Amino acid sequence: MKIKKFLLFTSMFVVLSCSEKQVWQEIETGKTIKIFPESLESKNPDYVYKWSKPIGPEGAKFEYSIENDKLLLTALTVGEYYVSVEVENKMNEKIHEEKFYFNAIKGHFELTEKKLKKRAPAKEEPKKTKKPEISNKKAKNKNRFTIQVASWTSLEKAKEDMSELIELGFDTYIEEYFDKKNNIQRWRVRIGSFKSKDLATQVKEQLSKFRGESPWIAYIK
Repeated sequence: MKIKKFLLFTSMFVVLSCSEKQVWQEIETGKTIKIFPESLESKNPDYVYKWSKPIGPEGAKFEYSIENDKLLLTALTVGEYYVSVEVENKMNEKIHEEKFYFNAIKGHFELTEKKLKKRAPAKEEPKKTKKPEISNKKAKNKNRFTIQVASWTSLEKAKEDMSELIELGFDTYIEEYFDKKNNIQRWRVRIGSFKSKDLATQVKEQLSKFRGESPWIAYIK
């Protein structure tokens, strides 16, 4: 009888210890976060990391990229997000599994942009005398703005620069282009996509304090 009670207690303990504990982390929309298995005791270069595609609320917009042992996620929609990873060794044996839960709230940049819109004076509508012609100037006003921080001839240097900026809290990405004038391949390191040039200027000033140099604002067509 004692043996049966012990086995019952042991089985209950296993079930309870295997139950999933959901720890929710609060993040901001528009801000890129770095996800990696913190509870993995050792980081072996031979490990294989199998990440799941992030799952968000219905109709959610988000961006993500996988860099072996970590996943970069940028939530663009408010709501709850879920990501999981399985780690295998050389023998294709699963040695670790971890799940991540995030609650995305409205980011600082998004709120600031809305405030700037409210402060902007209302524009008077032009008198409808004839059909307006589409000009280059009008098309240009529909463009968005980005901050170009650097332009590298080495992709590795560009990635290092991007990682440092992401750790500082900036929404950073890399854009590849070919410099026809100098006949060379380059990688631009850029921050954000802003509807307002005023907002882009504010972020540019913040960035200058960290880097000690002044980046410039470019159009995104």
